[in-house]
Amino acid sequence: MKIRYKIGADCFNAANAASGEKLSRDDIEAAFQRMAEYKASLQASGDIAGLGDKLKSFAEREAERTKIAAALQRRHAALNILVRDRLDQAVTGYINAGMSPKKALLAVLEGTQKGVEGGRNSVNALNGAYEARYLGGMLGEMQADAPHLIKALRDPRLDADIMREMAELKEGGKSGITGNKDAQYVAKMFAKYAELSRTDLNRLGASIGKLDGWAGAQTHDDMKLIAAGKESWVASVLPKLDLAKTFPDIGSVKDAEEALAGIYDTLITGFPNKPTPKEMWQRVNPANLAKSLGKSRVLHFRDADSALAYRDEFGYGNTVSGMVAHLRQAAKVAANMEALGPNPEVMYGSLVDGLNRSIKENPNLSAAEKKKQMKGLTIDGGALRDALDISTGLITRPVNTTMAKIGSDIRAVQSMSKLGAAVWSSMTDTVTGGLASQFRGSGFFKGFVNQVDGVMRGRPKGEQAEISYLLGEGFDGLIGHIVSPAAAVDGPVGRLSKLQETFFRWNGLSWWTDIQRAAAGRMISSEMGMRAKTAFNDLPANYKHVLGLHNITEAKWEAIRKAEFREVSGKSYVTPDRIRELPDEALAGLGKDAAKARHDLEMSVLRFFADETSYGVIETDARSRRTSTLGTRPGTLAGEGIRFIMQFKGFPIAFAQRAIGRSAVGFRNGAKWDQGVHIGTMIAGMTMAGYAAMTMKDLTKGYWPPRDPTDVKTWAQAFVQGGAAGIYGDFLLGRVNRFGSGLAETAMGPAFGMAFDAGDMIMKARDAGLSSDEEVKLADWINFTTQNTPFANLYWTRPVLDFLFLNSMREVASPGFQRKVEAKRRSQYGQQNVMPKSLQPFN
Repeated sequence: MKIRYKIGADCFNAANAASGEKLSRDDIEAAFQRMAEYKASLQASGDIAGLGDKLKSFAEREAERTKIAAALQRRHAALNILVRDRLDQAVTGYINAGMSPKKALLAVLEGTQKGVEGGRNSVNALNGAYEARYLGGMLGEMQADAPHLIKALRDPRLDADIMREMAELKEGGKSGITGNKDAQYVAKMFAKYAELSRTDLNRLGASIGKLDGWAGAQTHDDMKLIAAGKESWVASVLPKLDLAKTFPDIGSVKDAEEALAGIYDTLITGFPNKPTPKEMWQRVNPANLAKSLGKSRVLHFRDADSALAYRDEFGYGNTVSGMVAHLRQAAKVAANMEALGPNPEVMYGSLVDGLNRSIKENPNLSAAEKKKQMKGLTIDGGALRDALDISTGLITRPVNTTMAKIGSDIRAVQSMSKLGAAVWSSMTDTVTGGLASQFRGSGFFKGFVNQVDGVMRGRPKGEQAEISYLLGEGFDGLIGHIVSPAAAVDGPVGRLSKLQETFFRWNGLSWWTDIQRAAAGRMISSEMGMRAKTAFNDLPANYKHVLGLHNITEAKWEAIRKAEFREVSGKSYVTPDRIRELPDEALAGLGKDAAKARHDLEMSVLRFFADETSYGVIETDARSRRTSTLGTRPGTLAGEGIRFIMQFKGFPIAFAQRAIGRSAVGFRNGAKWDQGVHIGTMIAGMTMAGYAAMTMKDLTKGYWPPRDPTDVKTWAQAFVQGGAAGIYGDFLLGRVNRFGSGLAETAMGPAFGMAFDAGDMIMKARDAGLSSDEEVKLADWINFTTQNTPFANLYWTRPVLDFLFLNSMREVASPGFQRKVEAKRRSQYGQQNVMPKSLQPFN
């Protein structure tokens, strides 16, 4: 039973005076309580030698922590006032522009397609901006200084040396201990950007202490821990630790073993099942000091080799993957804290409550109207709760890790079985890039040609690559390739990530997406550089409207114009590093604090680039994830079921929300003609892209010439292939969707479609065993196997497999199969098979 320590008036008064009367009675009593518990633990363990000195040392640490906690609380209060005022203004502006209270609150997290001032200034866009600041900045700097290192990061020996060098980045450390100059450079670069993220978060209200010699985030694979067992894990870990740092308040090895046993239980069953705040270069804040030992410990290893040994035995990933994950998590936290304050959920909840109260007390609204406006205004459930969970990342945390792993692996197999030709479906990116350019006032063909040119040139090199990375674009596939050897196979969720990375690299989709986003980002940057020659009031109306959507005001625009832009091949590029170099006088119109103004301007520019690029190359965002997950978490029956059903539906949902939504409600007032032209261009362009995709798919199957462009059916099929009709067009205009799946798979998802097909064939086999009238068709089993085998349907492997043996097997299963297929192609599409005659090993 826990004993509650009571302090007398004299003790309280002395402590209060020592703190400068800055602490509350609760703070002081809590500090005395922790002191009493520490003393009791020492006495219980028999570790009473030098008791007075130990208590004095503990008291000094507690005094410092308590003062920090009190100061942090005051700072949080000040930050919350500023954040709340900004949020109230934003939500009021959205409502005044005609949005419902619920949609206005969702816009804070997700943005809105409605053409309102600041409508794209969301947590989601800010997250993209911070990722560009951290990951993009780091890769951009490496590209400028040592471009060979970006691909070399995949080398496991270099990775291990990087960790060893990071561990020496401390006072008295031996930098260069490995003798590897590349590892030494990367270690300093990793430390630089980890420190940048730490100082950003502290500026936003965190209290994160720097740990000297931090060598990256620790990882723990719960499956490896379970296989080893608690006793074996403790016995293996204990000699690898620096016990004085890991357990400064524990006096015996036995106590350390007990604490490690608690850590083991937390890692296996507790929350969170990921690197803790301490492990991510963070100390637990003062408010959490009263938690039990096992729930807030960081494992300090004796040296880098001990940490590497632990990771090999019980962890996953590598130094690079850990740094990427660390910076991405820091970006998510920073985005939420900047938009919603030090405690995002509390702030968002108070915003919701305040809006409910203002509606309830509004005398101009009827009871029915009040009820209508207040419907769904709660964070206890519904759309607002789902949006908040997506914003903070809770939606990705598995409830049952094993169930989540199984579901993830099944979906991975389906992806690798069905998306072999997905790169052809992605040809629509050239059109959406043109549409985004048209919306900004630069014309469709300028954007379209830019995207096609990006494909022709391939991955950017030299300064073009540096610019792309600084903008936060063009490196996702590259990073996936770098970290895949160690980060995927034994990671915490799913064991097929490495195979998936290889698959999407082999099917061309990683390459395609990277170069398309890099090309779109550079165009937006050069477009801003070109427009920067013009004063704000003289800008084209459409471009000024887009700036307003991102809350780039006249004062911000005039400051941007004063930057020294990068000049490459006759084009001026606006990049974040040049914004950071602006002198104080250039920022005079943005507030008294030049450093804050400079940071805010940099984030405004990065936010603009990140969000506008996602209109040019459409990918799932916070809004589409809310639709595709319905607020469910992985590792639950509902969560896994929804994820199975919604697999492959991300693009149609995102396309409908971004491209169609912007064209429907995103234009400025008085731009009806521009809106009509935009919608017409979208339908025509996406249909043309669908025709091109369809032609390429036919060609990879060996059929030529292209389908008859004068046939109405051809254009109906192209309309679906292009994605202009999205998932609805799959039902209305065709029997297969844009990825080649049938109606059942389109409605229920490919995994359920596979299960239905397997069940149907099993039932046929059963019936064949009961009646001679039924038969098991070999052709059905051949089709089922090829459609559900990873890598078998890659656009370049499938023709080879058909040539080598699959067509021969089909002929055995269904004599005359090839002749019938070719006859059907001739009659329906006027196409001939241009592939060489297949081998016949089974005939």
